[in-house]
Amino acid sequence: MSHRPFPALAFAFFSLCLAAAPTSTKIGGLAWVLLCLMGLWAFVKSYSSKALKVGTHSPYNSLASSPSAIEEAARVWLLACLAAAAIRFLPHAFWQDNWDRRHAEARLILGALATVALVKWPPFYRLLGAQKVILSYALALACFVGFGVAALYGRETPVHAIAWAVCLSFMVCLLAPKVLDSSVPSAHRKFWVLAVLMGSMGVVLSQSRGVYGLLIWIAMTTFIAASNRTLLKVSALRLRTWLLLSFIFAAFNYLLYTQPAWLTSIFQRFLEIWTEVSLAQSNPSEAANTSVGSRLFLWSKALDAIEVQPWFGYGKENSIAMIKQWGLEINSEQVQKLGHLHHEFLDAWVSHGLMGILSLLVLATGMGLLVRKLWVPHPRAAQGILGILFMHLTAGLSNTNMVHNYYGAMLSLSVALALVMAASEEAAAKR
Repeated sequence: MSHRPFPALAFAFFSLCLAAAPTSTKIGGLAWVLLCLMGLWAFVKSYSSKALKVGTHSPYNSLASSPSAIEEAARVWLLACLAAAAIRFLPHAFWQDNWDRRHAEARLILGALATVALVKWPPFYRLLGAQKVILSYALALACFVGFGVAALYGRETPVHAIAWAVCLSFMVCLLAPKVLDSSVPSAHRKFWVLAVLMGSMGVVLSQSRGVYGLLIWIAMTTFIAASNRTLLKVSALRLRTWLLLSFIFAAFNYLLYTQPAWLTSIFQRFLEIWTEVSLAQSNPSEAANTSVGSRLFLWSKALDAIEVQPWFGYGKENSIAMIKQWGLEINSEQVQKLGHLHHEFLDAWVSHGLMGILSLLVLATGMGLLVRKLWVPHPRAAQGILGILFMHLTAGLSNTNMVHNYYGAMLSLSVALALVMAASEEAAAKR
């Protein structure tokens, strides 16, 4: 089976867009568009090559009877995206909602189609040679760029701070498993470790509390990886490891002693949670104008609305009108200016009933099936997708991220990159 590297110019442009994606929603969207165009190009080349070989034996014919794990995974992801969209489209059409609101599902489907074309159909474009390392460096640079954006602008990110931080966390989750790839020189992997730390710090500096689950994910996976590699045994620690741990401990104590402004603001954001929760219990009207208080108020009203009409929902336009009315009742400007419930699953349930929430669960289940199918043959891709799934679900508990164009594009792009990188590793192993 012959494999071809991605066209050099197209790949270089795509890598630059990926690295700069945290700086602008337009650049991140352009990276997704380029992925779709590369998939379209692969489809066109495949169609033309099949037309030339009608009636003749082709080395690709045997491939259809024995698809690889990565080809099956790409097909599962496409079916999950199609099923999730179809389920969501039905109540959307019933309530005659604005079709512009279904942009995320459209982006996921187009990205999944491009992924299938890239991993399944000849002429089999793969990341060969230096392209695999370059793509990992593009993800690493995106983590550094994300850190820079958050350090300079704080919560004033190119798109809503939570949605932006989740998209940055997707890149961290994709890059982190590459650190354990022993086939890559250690110099590369050390730089990627630093990039993972910078990307995580970028999420922290964005002060998006709903995305701090990334720190839990990184800590948990690091502990598991260290346990599996006996790195936690004291006898296995080298002198340089002790020096690194000592440096980290000293830096941590220095930060606690000096308490720089950025660290103080992060601690303050955590303290605000308790303050606003307490205020919500004593004075709901005043608390509804705060970040946490408005969420608690909306979630409470959403549960009441679901209890009245759980099966079909109210329609998106009607749910927005309900939010405005709730805000008027409690005299909260914070609530009145919102167009969603700050909760992905409750928002889907109120808008489109059980079919709305079923659509989200189908999409999450599709990602879970990818993890299960790829865990043994492609563990790094599976770990990356599992991290993306974890962040997608946990961040959705405090914000409605799918309403943002950037989020849908970056979710589609991140899963596609995990599959394309896995297909490239498979191609390298067969050479």
